[in-house]
Amino acid sequence: MRAELVLNNLSHSLFCVDLNGRITYVNAATKLLTDLPLMDLLGQNLAEVLPFVTVLNGRSLSEQLVGIGHYGKPLLVALASNSENRYLASVSDVLDDDGSKIGCSVAIANANNQEELFGDGENGLDPLTELMGRKEFERRLANLVNDAATSSRTHALLYIDIDQFKLINDTSGHVSGDNLIKNIAQALHLELFTGDMLCRLGGDEFGVLLSNVDTFEARSVANRLVKAVKRMTFMWSGITHKVSISIGVVLVDEYSLDREAVMSQADVAMYSAKEDGRGRVHVYDTQDKKLSRLHDDMDWVHRINKALAADDFCLVTERILPLVDENKRTTLYNELLVRMRYNGEILSPGQFMPAAERFGLMPQIDRWVIKSFFNYLQRNPELNTQNVMYSINISGQSLCQESFLEFVYRCLRRSTVNPEIICFEITETVAITNFSVVTRFIHRVHELGGKFALDDFGTGMSSFGYLQELPVDFVKIDGLFVHDMDKNPVHEAMVRSINDISHVLGKRTIAEFVERQEIMDQLRALGVDYAQGHLHGKPQDLRDLQDVA
Repeated sequence: MRAELVLNNLSHSLFCVDLNGRITYVNAATKLLTDLPLMDLLGQNLAEVLPFVTVLNGRSLSEQLVGIGHYGKPLLVALASNSENRYLASVSDVLDDDGSKIGCSVAIANANNQEELFGDGENGLDPLTELMGRKEFERRLANLVNDAATSSRTHALLYIDIDQFKLINDTSGHVSGDNLIKNIAQALHLELFTGDMLCRLGGDEFGVLLSNVDTFEARSVANRLVKAVKRMTFMWSGITHKVSISIGVVLVDEYSLDREAVMSQADVAMYSAKEDGRGRVHVYDTQDKKLSRLHDDMDWVHRINKALAADDFCLVTERILPLVDENKRTTLYNELLVRMRYNGEILSPGQFMPAAERFGLMPQIDRWVIKSFFNYLQRNPELNTQNVMYSINISGQSLCQESFLEFVYRCLRRSTVNPEIICFEITETVAITNFSVVTRFIHRVHELGGKFALDDFGTGMSSFGYLQELPVDFVKIDGLFVHDMDKNPVHEAMVRSINDISHVLGKRTIAEFVERQEIMDQLRALGVDYAQGHLHGKPQDLRDLQDVA
């Protein structure tokens, strides 16, 4: 009781999350961060109700908590809905009586008026590595940008990230992670010259500022640092780890806009180095189309996080029409499709989904879809008693997260929604790649009465062999074969084969991309169960969604 009293009288917010990112405790000061009642936060996913992102890279705090592994200094974070207000997040492990980690505690303090965001507040040193911290790094980078703008000199920023640090941290423990960071800091320091500035930016990230260098010299220094780390031997508890770093290099010249722009370019270049295979250097080039696309995608990360925090997604539905035995078929069958509001426009998935998939944001979007639609159904209970069916897409990233699958299962069990009107769609490729996980998940949902559809069937490999093993209820025939089946005999044969084999296995079929009446008639003649496409109208807004909490 006394501990509870102390925690609730703290001037700063403090909350705890379990290993799945669910909130298990909040103190009274946490109400300053949200409009929701404190009791409503308990049991919720942190990313949904307190969507903090780290200022340095825009990544979700919730997804980083388990992998931080070194809590020597706070993280600079902001809520996705209000990036102007910045906070220091101090993270600590929560242990059970046996000393096993069961979650994290996070103390949130306002950082807007802090003199030093990291370090000891007097000299700005990072306590783990004794390197300069992020605040001093940003100040000196701003000076270099200003100098380049008013002189003929050029400088460089090297943005360094330890490759697969989370893997080492998880397998050998947080202490090993701290020691690895210190060892790498020492190795980097030995390769630099007087005047070069090495800083720890936070987590497993470092920055180097080089004065009066050109691109060739900056690349040479970066390559030297990569080789120095590769030569390291890091052993912990008898386990030897291969260590490498990826470095993004940006030249600071007269065209550099400001400190933020340079940091953003360095982040993009570093990420590109990781995509190219890790343990290498990538120099930012404004003419590089790949980097330009990557930069655009990373900008979308911030927009998506902001949309999640501001509830700026919406749902539309596309009709799936019965073709045979219409009196016995579900009369109202719709697929739910997600859209994103941005600058007064409604964006199609093709505009934001690639970035969401690339940067691991699909689980958050999938959670939003399920939660919002279930709320919609609870507001319209008459839909639970009608002859309806709704399909909800689940991404491959979500299927790989045990916490997401538990989230879906809880939603089906605890809500007033009838699970029998819910059908989850997974693509053939995802199902085959994650066969055991998908099969186990399907069985659990089937126990509650839910259904599954295998999407885009026919484009993967070994399709028919896996179809026999996957306990799905519907098979969606890929539109690649459907859209011209009246003119392409090979495609017609594929549709016929998929339909016949699916029926033999007791599964119903849905033909996608139906846009002409001739296709509709041919599908009906083949005995395909349902048709989906723009022939009978484009996707329509899901009514009443704007009132969903």
